Amino acid sequence: MGNFYSNQNSKTLQISAKNEPNVNNNNEQAVLIPVDCSEQAEAAFKWYYHHVHKPENIVRVLHCVDLNQSIIGHSKISVKDQMEKHGKEGKRALEKYQNIMRDNNIKGSVHFEMGHPGETVVKAAMRHNVSHIVMGTRGFGLIRRTILGSVSEYVIHHSQVPVTVVPKETTSWFF
Repeated sequence: MGNFYSNQNSKTLQISAKNEPNVNNNNEQAVLIPVDCSEQAEAAFKWYYHHVHKPENIVRVLHCVDLNQSIIGHSKISVKDQMEKHGKEGKRALEKYQNIMRDNNIKGSVHFEMGHPGETVVKAAMRHNVSHIVMGTRGFGLIRRTILGSVSEYVIHHSQVPVTVVPKETTSWFF
């Protein structure tokens, strides 16, 4: 496997669907990895890469933004400003994972979607016919998780495929 991180300042590689094999081969499995700009999402991707990834796997990276939740939490920021902010963050996240995938010869694609993250992840898993979801957890406290809900809990309870939730403490396990 290649370098997980590269310091190359190269142009982003657009991973196109036409270069991706069909996931009907018995050896190929599609895996969905929801990401944001957090260390936990990066830890989940690394965990997948170091412990689960096989060269024949197809990786679908998904960055999802819940604009409604963002607007509620930042009432002084306009909707337009929130959309711009999340658009820039999403582009940065997608470029990061495109580069990681390219540098490590990982087949797949990156996607940006808007909507409730849990619902969006479950729908994306069905749409991309994945066999596994690997995701990080933010490790919110009980009160915040009760009020906001947990994306990973939602996905675990609504997904039709196995879900691996990589805990926040995982970063010290393999680096």
